Amino acid sequence: MDNLRVHVAPSGAYAVITVAGDVDATTTGQLHEAVTRAREISAHLVLDLAEMTFMDSAGIRVLLDAFHHTQTQGGSLALTGPRPSPRKVMELVGLADHIPIYDSPAEAVAAGPV
Repeated sequence: MDNLRVHVAPSGAYAVITVAGDVDATTTGQLHEAVTRAREISAHLVLDLAEMTFMDSAGIRVLLDAFHHTQTQGGSLALTGPRPSPRKVMELVGLADHIPIYDSPAEAVAAGPV
């Protein structure tokens, strides 16, 4: 599997986490660490998943943890641009029923916190 690359940057009132590569049991620590850094910037998070190639159940767990944390802290979480395979996994486990998915980070930021 590919290595995971993550980048955290502010975007207005949001922190955008860009994810590239595979999110699996061996790389979720990196994603969790990026989410923690992003929460230091803003309670409103956007995960740009356009370059994420794979996600397993360990990755779903990190997204669920991020969602629950943002909800309890008065923040928000949005996902953007997931490829068809990871998006299908998110839909199958019901993640897409709770976390909004947008085409791009700009669209998520423009929509405002949900």
